[in-house]
Amino acid sequence: MTSTTSEQERLEDPASVAATWFARLQGGDVSLQERRDFQRWLNADARHADAWSAVGDTWHGLSGVEDDPAFAALRADALSVDASRPRLLNRRNLGLAAASLVVAAGAAAFGWGHLAGDHGGAAASDEPVFTTAVGERSTFRLADNSVVTLSTDSAVRVNHWGRERRLTLLKGQAYFQVAKDKTRPFIVTAGDKSVTAVGTAFDVRLEPGKLSVTLVEGRVRIAGASPKGPRRVEMSAGSRFVAADPADWTIASVDTAKESAWLQGRLVFDGEPLSAVVAEMNRFSDRKLDVTDPALAATRVSGVFKTGQVDAFVAALRTYGLVEVGRSDARRIELVRPAHGA
Repeated sequence: MTSTTSEQERLEDPASVAATWFARLQGGDVSLQERRDFQRWLNADARHADAWSAVGDTWHGLSGVEDDPAFAALRADALSVDASRPRLLNRRNLGLAAASLVVAAGAAAFGWGHLAGDHGGAAASDEPVFTTAVGERSTFRLADNSVVTLSTDSAVRVNHWGRERRLTLLKGQAYFQVAKDKTRPFIVTAGDKSVTAVGTAFDVRLEPGKLSVTLVEGRVRIAGASPKGPRRVEMSAGSRFVAADPADWTIASVDTAKESAWLQGRLVFDGEPLSAVVAEMNRFSDRKLDVTDPALAATRVSGVFKTGQVDAFVAALRTYGLVEVGRSDARRIELVRPAHGA
């Protein structure tokens, strides 16, 4: 169902603002100005006081989960918010800033089901799931100070932590900057495989029938099912692992700057077929590009393009005489060969 809630209505939601303030005020570095800003907000409207009281009541019921690592992951991200300008949240991303509340009260009070989504797989109901929509990119910090950046249309679950720091990539792509802790391996599960690191930076991308891991720095170990049975391999920095059904695993050297350019909102191509370039551009946009002509699809393309900006991408191709636009509407753009290339 499409939401009809306006941005202004979200900005005035006292429960969301109260949750944001509550999470921020748990930190030990709250400034005097921040406390004054909070008091000004609290006194501005009776609804604010009611929302603040409700937040406090919820908090008092959370003593049993205060030390849970999933809870801590949310709280760590919440405390990174600038409370002098509270991040006013819709119900999908409330868990990012109101960490103190989501774990226990999310499903009933703050739309936890929408945050978690229906991604399948058994999981504890209090394991937070971070998501992005098509075209979005989002970064959050875990309790151990590791940082996760989600690419377009992606989802990752923070599992319960003990002797291991575990996350599950449910779909899409994520970049992990792992805080060093030799006593607790950092493990990302994606499909039927796992990637284990101690302190490193790597990218994991999960597609139907395909898993790829790009290692930017450090070392990781990958384990899981392969066409030759259970396997385990180790990677070194500057390499890319690919497991594509039904082919065997491969590891090859790559340009990690090129592969991780999406972190800066860019896609870099170097002599790749237009069909592959279009497929990658389409990941970041609701408006899709179509190329059905086999000869045109095989045309090699090089360049740097901004994610989500399909119109600018098409304009660049037209400028270089590579394509023309056929049928076009709000949802699709058909790419055809220029008249001179027909």
